[in-house]
Amino acid sequence: MNILQITKKFPYPVIDGEVIAISNLTKGFAALGHQVTVLSLNTKKHYYHIEELPAAVKKIANYIAVYIDTSIHLLDAFLNLFSKKSYNIERFYSEEFERKLVEVLTAQQFDFVLLETIYPMRYIDAICKSTKAKVVLRPHNVEYIIWQRLAQAENNPIKKIYLQLLAKRMKKFELENITKADLLIPVSETDMQVFKQQGCHTPYHTFPIGYDLGALRSTKGEEENAVCFIGSLDWQPNREGVEWFLKNVWLKVIEQIPDSKFYLSGRNFPDEIKNLKVQGLVVVGEVEDARQFVSSKSISIVPLFAGSGMRVKIIEAMALGRAIISTTIGAESIEYTNEKNILIADEEATFAEAIIKVLRNNNLRLQLGQNAQQLINTTYNNRKISSAIIDFCKPYL
Repeated sequence: MNILQITKKFPYPVIDGEVIAISNLTKGFAALGHQVTVLSLNTKKHYYHIEELPAAVKKIANYIAVYIDTSIHLLDAFLNLFSKKSYNIERFYSEEFERKLVEVLTAQQFDFVLLETIYPMRYIDAICKSTKAKVVLRPHNVEYIIWQRLAQAENNPIKKIYLQLLAKRMKKFELENITKADLLIPVSETDMQVFKQQGCHTPYHTFPIGYDLGALRSTKGEEENAVCFIGSLDWQPNREGVEWFLKNVWLKVIEQIPDSKFYLSGRNFPDEIKNLKVQGLVVVGEVEDARQFVSSKSISIVPLFAGSGMRVKIIEAMALGRAIISTTIGAESIEYTNEKNILIADEEATFAEAIIKVLRNNNLRLQLGQNAQQLINTTYNNRKISSAIIDFCKPYL
């Protein structure tokens, strides 16, 4: 098949959950013999010089990128208040990208156009006018639920009202546009049930995010009493989760195991995080090899209280055989078994107790990691998932 995959950020380097989800599917399709073109918004925040793509990556697909500045501008945000449009969506609209999209669609015949996340649905009218290919939407989450949860957790009344407005407009856009796709392949059945309850009857099948098991590295040489978090801190749920962990959980761990270290890694760290002086905290920032970073630590944590969809970083840590401690929302949509392949804790005391228990019990840590790897092998094999997506789409083409 000939597939056009459209993304709201350039899918390289492979260092965050969204990019892992996108690039693994690209690799899965290519490994099955399909031809893939990846057309991406190349945002200012996640800009990548496409000419620097490694040769091995270039062999996987034809990559095309169009620059766009999606930065939040106060004037634009203020003026948007007087419209009925979602500011979060409008930031990802570019006339230049739309022209390139039309050019790509009219230059060759695609079997289907795969939109990664709800954001590229802003271009649905241009897509439908330019091709007869089926439009397949892959919602990574229910976007408006993230903003609703952020609004609920916000204490500042002004910010709360604004977040509620963002959530309301995102919900309107999401529910109006999700039905414009020919097929849906959400990563979470929980998310799909939300769409169905809101009146969506589009044909669908749920496919979790797959993981490339063949690319795993050795997990030997992990540091003792080392806890890690990896994720972009310009994504508000990540930042709020890390701040909650440092304020309420980490010092409880230090009291019991004073030589513990908490390694904080990811992109776009705010200065308030970079400059924190907390015992045992090591602010690493962006790492060259995320897998090696996670593999070298005893525990991987996911302290999220807002979000939707599936946390790819949990899938990755499981594949690497790590012991993982997460909140319920953090592990949402993953087919885990608590206390078998992950530990779930939603309160500060239980989260700290879980970390202390795992750090003090090597056998427990190893067993959690082995069980997690087994779950990935049986449920999240990337090649199998990619093949199943093709099989689902075929009858509709």
